[in-house]
Amino acid sequence: MVYNLHITTDEAGALLELSDSLADQLEGVVEAFNRTIHPAGGYRVYETIHLDADGFVLEGIPFHTGYKIAHALRGSSSLAVVSITLGEDISRLIEQYNKEFDFITAYWLDKLSNWALEQLMRLLKQELREEVAKDHLKITSHWGPGYCGWDLKEQEKLLPLSGADQWGITLSSSMLMRPVKSMSGVVGIGDQVIYKESGCGDCRLPNCAYRSLKW
Repeated sequence: MVYNLHITTDEAGALLELSDSLADQLEGVVEAFNRTIHPAGGYRVYETIHLDADGFVLEGIPFHTGYKIAHALRGSSSLAVVSITLGEDISRLIEQYNKEFDFITAYWLDKLSNWALEQLMRLLKQELREEVAKDHLKITSHWGPGYCGWDLKEQEKLLPLSGADQWGITLSSSMLMRPVKSMSGVVGIGDQVIYKESGCGDCRLPNCAYRSLKW
């Protein structure tokens, strides 16, 4: 699904913690950002799952998430595998500014992109929440490879289950997604699950490309 997502100059200034004196400069960056991102994503729900203390089995494929994520998914009767992206253009724009040594603009665009990814994931989860509520079910938050020690190598097994190819998302040899500004994960579904927000505090990757200013 394609989404309509944008940010105002005031919202961007607050997110980046900038003074009003930079408003004029920021306005052009925000316009370019809103014009360049192409938010898209979706999910696939799998009913045949097996949960254990260290992960889960989905479509006969074992995933070793570690205890923390396995605990967060407890009570799930099904799992949704999700993937989202902002498209390749925003990554190219950030790279262009870095090549031009305009590191401030590149930094702003990078942080705005991380904000947009988080908002996009919230929108996707809200759609899923409303859909499963029809059957009196609830959802957990999203958890993906890289979170809480979940090995990034398992991205290779997980991503295809989300239908990510529809959004043009692929993997590099180091298991990083392309476009860079993309995310994937799993969301638990069930009548006994508990929603606990996930974010940068749950991730141990020191140099994560998706780390946001505020979570």
